[in-house]
Amino acid sequence: MTKGQSTLNIAQKELQLSTAMDPQCTLASFEIDSHVKGYHAYQNEWVPVVNEKLRTRTEPENVVDKYAVCMLSGEDVVGHLKKGKSGRFAKTVFYFLRGDKDGSCSVIVRGKPVNLGDGEGMQVPCTLHFTGQKTFIEVLRKQLSSLDEC
Repeated sequence: MTKGQSTLNIAQKELQLSTAMDPQCTLASFEIDSHVKGYHAYQNEWVPVVNEKLRTRTEPENVVDKYAVCMLSGEDVVGHLKKGKSGRFAKTVFYFLRGDKDGSCSVIVRGKPVNLGDGEGMQVPCTLHFTGQKTFIEVLRKQLSSLDEC
């Protein structure tokens, strides 16, 4: 087991324990800036509009990454969350979305497509808005802030 896997396992256990200790969880939310990855592959199907709201969905059947989180405009996939430098960013969000029955991540487009020169192709600046049970949100915020790679 790698260090990243053990950190994710610990986070998953923290989420389960927190919920078990507080069955009357209240909802909370937070936002972080990020990018819609893979715009270059979807630019013929989607033209991003500033302040456009997208949905997210886990994609465990994705042959490239079983922890992929795709971004949807209507029912069409228009990009994905970044894996991040350590490969744990999208994976952490994946576990949040699968673990918290009230959890969601919406995406707000913040600008025009750009190439950041990081080898990830064209990307669209966005804000990720997470909503879920307070205990899950607290663990997610802690995990994502420790990664510093959205």
